[in-house]
Amino acid sequence: MRQVVPFLIAGILGGGLPAAAQQEPAVPVFNDSVVVSATPTPEDRQEVPASTTVFDQREIAARQSNDLSDLVSTAPGITVVQAGPAGQQTSLFTRGTSSVQTLLLWNGIQLNDPYFGGANWQFVPLDGVQRVEVVRGPFSSLYGSNAVGGVIQVLTGTRQGGTLNVEGGEYGYKRAGLAAGANLGSGRFDFMGNLRRGGNEFVNDDFDSEEGVARGLWSLGTGTSLGVLVRANDSDTGIPFSGGDVTPHRKISWQEREVAVPFQVNQGPWQVEAQASRTDFDNAFRDPDDPFSKFSDTESKATRGRAVGSWNSSWNGGDLRLSAGGETERLEVTASSDGFTNLDAAHQRTWAAFGQGSWGRGPVRLDLGIRRDDNDVYGGKTSLRAGTVVTLAPGTLLRASYGEAFRAPSLGELFFPGSGNPDLKPEDSESWELGLEHAAGGWRFLLTGFENRLRNLIEFDFATFSDVNVGRARARGVEAEVVFRRGIVDANLNGTWLNTEDLDTGLELLRRPKRSANLVLSARPGPWTLSLAGRYVGDRADVDPVTFLRAVNPGYTRFDLAARWKALAWLSPYARVENLTDKEYSQALGFPSPGRTLIGGVSFDF
Repeated sequence: MRQVVPFLIAGILGGGLPAAAQQEPAVPVFNDSVVVSATPTPEDRQEVPASTTVFDQREIAARQSNDLSDLVSTAPGITVVQAGPAGQQTSLFTRGTSSVQTLLLWNGIQLNDPYFGGANWQFVPLDGVQRVEVVRGPFSSLYGSNAVGGVIQVLTGTRQGGTLNVEGGEYGYKRAGLAAGANLGSGRFDFMGNLRRGGNEFVNDDFDSEEGVARGLWSLGTGTSLGVLVRANDSDTGIPFSGGDVTPHRKISWQEREVAVPFQVNQGPWQVEAQASRTDFDNAFRDPDDPFSKFSDTESKATRGRAVGSWNSSWNGGDLRLSAGGETERLEVTASSDGFTNLDAAHQRTWAAFGQGSWGRGPVRLDLGIRRDDNDVYGGKTSLRAGTVVTLAPGTLLRASYGEAFRAPSLGELFFPGSGNPDLKPEDSESWELGLEHAAGGWRFLLTGFENRLRNLIEFDFATFSDVNVGRARARGVEAEVVFRRGIVDANLNGTWLNTEDLDTGLELLRRPKRSANLVLSARPGPWTLSLAGRYVGDRADVDPVTFLRAVNPGYTRFDLAARWKALAWLSPYARVENLTDKEYSQALGFPSPGRTLIGGVSFDF
């Protein structure tokens, strides 16, 4: 993670370049630089004023992680809440912010649904993923809406040849995943896909899904490339529980479609990146037993274009980097239920301009970013972010930052019949962060304090039966992390203390534990790869699904164990045990999580 890499989120995330890019530089690689950001130039992780966690391909493979929500749940400051087994509705809370205030990017494409602003964290598999990057803190100065608590970026990789994984387990679980690629002339082509079938231990909990990703990148000349990226994801999920009741026939189907066209030019100190993208979300809910709503259908569309220009030079004895860009976005939703149309092509459009400057001299680096969003429904918002990194001694860094962010009202909150309010304003936040880092040998120690102040939160008002801007909240805490990587051993121990408060009621925010910790260990003795992941989540406030009153959801500790054996150059049997101690717990109160589960498989390289 100390390598110099192309920036992803305005120079805040780091990681290694794909191997194919390093070995065959003549062929363009669909790599990190496809992600348009305000600072796409190379940067060292030590120079950025932000808290980041990078899950690289090495860790993903060692843990045998198949889905995004499970992987990032071990990052400091992150709480994942899944309403039962795999495929069920999943929320993610970053540093105490709400589940709709973290932005999810997949190869630079936003995956937050325009209907109510959340992301389908449960529908992002990791086949062919090069790394996942988690940045904590406000980044509306770069990405506009939703980046209040942080940004999570999923980056697929590239390879020569391919890997096929086939695995199975209890309750009819079966899964196959494929990642393959090749260079053809002046182009680069990759394919990733997976197929999943089966459920867990509950009636009507089957989760069937399939995904396919295809991409190509062509060289148009020295320093110039053009690409195309296509993704299709289909999921069918049984919903076994609702409000404490068993629902044996309730199901929901999701379809996601993404297409993007990235373009890049590198000429000396200048770099230009642009990307046009289109995202479609379709979902269909069915429950013939529900007396109130037997079916509903929703279609959401997002069309975006973004371009960024950057220039690097020396100024006043230091390194100066300037970037500026613009973005346009159109969101649209059509929704119906039980034969009634709720939204008929409701839409909003946003135009944005942004810029960032970064200057470093000696032990000090300063960053400043600003963005202006103008929307045809809620008006305009200006977001600012400033930060500094100071080298106190060799291997010792001090980071400090301040940021403003917002979440725009979703189309459902604006226009849903009865409860929608077209006069809603964006939710606002102000955040501070101060961190200290020391690295020596294979060790790295980090300690970070933060505070988020949230206002104009959108809440449902029972008096007017509509959504209004009345909420206020505060989240403050401390993250501590110890990382060790040397030889065959990788280790990460982190913990978070979090204090949240609804400033109107004085109560703590729901589903945010005050204490949480994670331990991830892996070792590679000879042909073996062994991994142990442990998660502790403390008591947290929740809502009882039967009485709808506040209650305490007890804490839990869960361990997952994984092992892989490189039997031949092309053959690797593997196995893992999820919830090793068969712990009974619920991430969401009233929705039990699966018990101990044994899974075995084999990996073929070609």
